[in-house]
Amino acid sequence: MNDHDRPMRVLFVAFSRSSLGHISRMRTAAERFAEAGHEVAVAVHAEARELVLKAGLPWIGIDEIGPAPAWRGMNDVAQLRAFARERLASPEYIRDSLRDELRAIDDFGPDAVVSDMRNTASVAASMRDLPSFTCHNLRLFRHPMHAVLPEILATLEQLGVGRFHARKALGDVMLVPDLPLLDPLSGVPGETAGLVSGLVAEIRHIGPLAAERLRTGPPAADRDPLLHITLGGSGAGDKDLLRAVTAARGLGVPMAVTLGVEGPAADVLALEVEAAAAGAEIDIAAFRHDAADLTARATAAVVHGGHASMMEALLSATPVVFMPHSEEQRGNAARIADLGLGAVVEPDDTVETVTAKLSAAVSTPDADAHAAFAALLRSADGAAAMLDRVEQAVRIHRIRRELHAR
Repeated sequence: MNDHDRPMRVLFVAFSRSSLGHISRMRTAAERFAEAGHEVAVAVHAEARELVLKAGLPWIGIDEIGPAPAWRGMNDVAQLRAFARERLASPEYIRDSLRDELRAIDDFGPDAVVSDMRNTASVAASMRDLPSFTCHNLRLFRHPMHAVLPEILATLEQLGVGRFHARKALGDVMLVPDLPLLDPLSGVPGETAGLVSGLVAEIRHIGPLAAERLRTGPPAADRDPLLHITLGGSGAGDKDLLRAVTAARGLGVPMAVTLGVEGPAADVLALEVEAAAAGAEIDIAAFRHDAADLTARATAAVVHGGHASMMEALLSATPVVFMPHSEEQRGNAARIADLGLGAVVEPDDTVETVTAKLSAAVSTPDADAHAAFAALLRSADGAAAMLDRVEQAVRIHRIRRELHAR
């Protein structure tokens, strides 16, 4: 092995506190890199520390902004940009994020930085002359990133970050953890697509970043009746949880409800969910480390339509019923419904209509089609594709540094 091919040190940085999906993807990628013999560390907020340590990965603490579900209902660009200036694009958040990311880079000494929705990690990498990769769902560039990204760039300029570094906000390469079929580049509005393509050297679909057990183990064939209702971790789904449980309680199918919140709020919500079940068989948990495994053995799952929970269901050949909130979730839900692999609950659906959609899902129609699509997804190994691309970039970077040192 020559010096250019020696094992890498890779820092993974994930946005947290509002969504577990970003952390889950970076954890999955870090596990694969570690299995390949590379040294890794995962930087997330302390609230997600156990998710990293449970996977046997080194954790680095960074600060993170708290949840703010209000953005999901903002469709006016001016309003959304003003909101971003107080949140993800605020000078305080950008400055503090860069501080934490530069500290993590200096302490860990990586050869490359990979980030998921942590919009300054690749800027920090550039400031330390490191190759960087970002992980993004293209659908988010329809909403809210079409408004958030320009504000981030403006704030970086305001803080005096050099233009070369600031324009690395999406990394050297943007990796899309999906298939073009499900998250096409053509779905990004033209003006935003022009901005994005002007910031990165490459946009590449790599396929889902899924835990190995979901990608390689065969989907469960004969499943005991079970409806898994899991609507995210931001607290935005409380009303939908109650709506889904109320609609499902007469189906005669056991329910497993993952609240997605912890603490006193979870206790109150659990009592409300239990009351909505009205005596139906139900298992309620604030949080589950095995949520993906539960979805894999369920006969159907109810989700908002965030990327991670949707992928877990599709990889497991589990029919899904969507109760979307955000633009991204509505887009995901519509695409899967068009493929015949799920149903969408509309805001004005009656309880009877929701019950009918849930009943159709738990009967597992077109099981062969679900299994065939799961096999297609499983053949696209996102972690392996990411590993190959990062190894290549680090090798080139090492050669370049060696040449410049001569």
